[in-house]
Amino acid sequence: MKKFLTSYILHLTFREGYTIIELLAVISILVILTGIISGILYSTLHGSSKTKITSEVTQNGNYAISILTNIMSSSTSVTKIGGVEIQDCTANPTGTSISLKNINGDEYNISCSGNNISSGSTSLINTDQVQIRANSCQFYCNQKAADPYAVPILGIEFIIEDKSAELFENRSSSLFKTSVSMRNYSP
Repeated sequence: MKKFLTSYILHLTFREGYTIIELLAVISILVILTGIISGILYSTLHGSSKTKITSEVTQNGNYAISILTNIMSSSTSVTKIGGVEIQDCTANPTGTSISLKNINGDEYNISCSGNNISSGSTSLINTDQVQIRANSCQFYCNQKAADPYAVPILGIEFIIEDKSAELFENRSSSLFKTSVSMRNYSP
């Protein structure tokens, strides 16, 4: 028995390392865990970036729509659409700009030029972050064909897209569209 215990103790004292199978199993588990964790981190960072970009687009579009709605609804008449003078909206004109008169007789010029939408010289979007998609901005004016005294319906639609997104999957764009009747219309 003494001989058996001596050989068992010697066996235990010389077994200080790990076998190659044990090392490979531990390394495999660490590689799998690293892959899972890095995938979760990438998805989280990608999702928060996309959310931030979408939020910027939405905020800029909603701001522009609110300003335009206020100007258009409080106007008394439409003088130009697309740079062409008009008497009324019975011909349903459309264009990339609109000129309106308010109750005080002041004229507002709203236009889409390049990648911006502006009222006079004031930009309605933050052009450092977003831009108007090319050829997506359109003003229109509708009125009953046989009735120049009917209240015109003014409308605008445009697409805003993120300017700074480098990757396709991070890009965000949104259509903004509204129509309002002129509260103070006087033919």
